[in-house]
Amino acid sequence: MRMIYSLPVLWCLAAAVPLQAQNQLSLGELQAGQLVLNLSATEQQEVAQDTLNATLDFVVQGRDQVALQNLVNAAVKKALDSAKAVDGVQVQTGYYQVYQVQNEPGIFSADNPVWRAQQSLQLHSLDSAALLALVGDLQSTGLTVTNLYYTLSPARYEQVSGELTIQVLQTLQQRATNAGGALGKQSAALVEVSLDGNANVPVTREVYAMSARAMDMKMETPSAEPGETTVSVTVSARAILSP
Repeated sequence: MRMIYSLPVLWCLAAAVPLQAQNQLSLGELQAGQLVLNLSATEQQEVAQDTLNATLDFVVQGRDQVALQNLVNAAVKKALDSAKAVDGVQVQTGYYQVYQVQNEPGIFSADNPVWRAQQSLQLHSLDSAALLALVGDLQSTGLTVTNLYYTLSPARYEQVSGELTIQVLQTLQQRATNAGGALGKQSAALVEVSLDGNANVPVTREVYAMSARAMDMKMETPSAEPGETTVSVTVSARAILSP
């Protein structure tokens, strides 16, 4: 864990020039001998990612768009049933597309078009081994992996950011108290506290893979290794130092 802090300091006597309009604290409200101190601190921590995510597509093409959609519907329903049978795996369907193939030489025909139908499946789990085994099974039924990546779960992110927020506030309070002591002030109270944390945005990596068109093809279980997510919390505040 690394702590980064900065102290742009403004020592203001009660009779000084008023602060800028965006500062809510009015110097006219200060008592004689009080000072105002501007503080800012950042706490950050590298946290191991705990959620494995996978996106798979089932794609078929031909000249009978109704038959193609039936194939997609049957394959995705079977995949959903398989995913729901695995404890700890969350599953949802993604985009569903049916469109004409027009950019492949030798198969395009305006009179007898080729259609492509596809639907995606999105899987999430804290149990990486179970999800990877499931993905391998789904690949063997004809689904193709298009994304396989780790993220930090919202619950873990909130836990860590909450802990960091407490640490930052304690750091700011201690700095304000130390500054007040150096100036002969007896108390330091934080006011106008502003919190700024980084968003828990997943970074995905595209994975290109060949689908197993032969339904009896044995697929090896895919591999995935978690990385780390940087959770960062910055707090800005003003402290009133009093005699």
